[in-house]
Amino acid sequence: MVFFVKPWLLTGSPENICYREEIFDPAVYMVKFRDEAEAVELVNRLDYGLANSVWSSDLARANWVAERLAAGNSWINAHNVFSYGLPYGGINRSGLGGGVNSPATFYDYLRDQTVARPLA
Repeated sequence: MVFFVKPWLLTGSPENICYREEIFDPAVYMVKFRDEAEAVELVNRLDYGLANSVWSSDLARANWVAERLAAGNSWINAHNVFSYGLPYGGINRSGLGGGVNSPATFYDYLRDQTVARPLA
């Protein structure tokens, strides 16, 4: 038996839940914007920040955008490209970081915790 989820493309308002939430499907949600600054603002107001990709033939503009997007990972003219040892992880509600085949991967399995109490 083979299961397949057909890719889909959505478009609409930034108020749509499909834009505001992480969807782990072969799905893309497109939102119109006037310029790069507005695009960065739209992305950075989201509660999530796992990964993004910026696509452009103008690498200087793409780099400007990628450096300003709040995300654990940004790719330019690619997506999900991993080199050995690069950290991988999200920010905000997308997680706290980690690694792909790197020492940081170990820390994905740990959780910091402090317990304090008065001595008296």
